[in-house]
Amino acid sequence: MGRPAVILVMCGSSVATSNLAAVKLENEAERRKIKIKTKKGKVADATMLIQYEKPDLVVATAQIKERDDIKVFSGVPLISTMGQDELYDEIFGYIEELGLGK
Repeated sequence: MGRPAVILVMCGSSVATSNLAAVKLENEAERRKIKIKTKKGKVADATMLIQYEKPDLVVATAQIKERDDIKVFSGVPLISTMGQDELYDEIFGYIEELGLGK
């Protein structure tokens, strides 16, 4: 049995959009029967949070610097709903590539 994928969901203030995006990811993961664990935070704290939380990937609803150490997905489609299904496919496909979430 594999472990859940840890997703760090970040926005500008770690209040509204990161919570909305996390709930949407959790609901879609449940629908796809993929185990995930979401953590939330501010993009300004990205480096510290990535080191501390050790996520498998990041979903950011605000602008974030490109990173070499972790895969970062734009979470804007989770807020706007435009391109949301494609984003789900990308995120959960990546989780499967990592061999996580089962």
